[in-house]
Amino acid sequence: MLIDTHCHINSLNDEERKAFDEKALPSEYRFIDVSIDIESSKKSLDIVQKNPHLYSAIGFHPFSIESFAEDTISRYEEIIGNNDKIVAVGEIGLDFTAKFSTHDQVRILKQFIALAQKFSKPIIVHNRFNVPMIFSVLDEYYEDYEKIVFHCFSQDEIFLKRVVNKRGYASFSLNVLRKKREILNSLRMIPLDRLLLETDSPYMQIRNERSSPLDIDKVYAFAADIKQIDIGQLAEKVSENVRNVFGIE
Repeated sequence: MLIDTHCHINSLNDEERKAFDEKALPSEYRFIDVSIDIESSKKSLDIVQKNPHLYSAIGFHPFSIESFAEDTISRYEEIIGNNDKIVAVGEIGLDFTAKFSTHDQVRILKQFIALAQKFSKPIIVHNRFNVPMIFSVLDEYYEDYEKIVFHCFSQDEIFLKRVVNKRGYASFSLNVLRKKREILNSLRMIPLDRLLLETDSPYMQIRNERSSPLDIDKVYAFAADIKQIDIGQLAEKVSENVRNVFGIE
């Protein structure tokens, strides 16, 4: 069983969706479809309702701030309701390449953290570049990070230690295939009980080409090699972690 804890099925084009629908057999894969704004959140729910092995995380990316309005949070509250296909709020977070001020990013991030806590959902955190500001925000709301996933992890070992010491999860994506030393060192260091794996497809490119959620097998194979563990054992451990943080059986 291979679980992609962070992909954007709702962003696949028609050709990519057709390939995904034809090859992603329910017995072999599980996927968490992650959204970045209100429209992609609605689209994600439409997609996951059609397949019992797809799940949705509804989020609001820092790049989407321009569309944030007074009624945005209430609209998300309405979407979440009692929908058991929604397993997380995310992706949400900070991005220091965004054209919007850090103040606005933090203000909106806090509202979505409060939303997640209201509905007892874990959060999937986007934190681009190795900056500790995210910790000061999270620590206002969480005593530990048991329900926090740092997605597409690309930070150094010092950052990772802060995550692990508070029992948070780091999710490594297709970017491990780029073999950047900083990322590989963190992947080697992370305890298995704090590890998640993802593609972040189609946004995470492979050799300058768009990726697919079906590329999750490449992430597992690479991580198993780095961790020097059988891929079956790795998949079993990641599945256990997914149950713990997302409640997915």
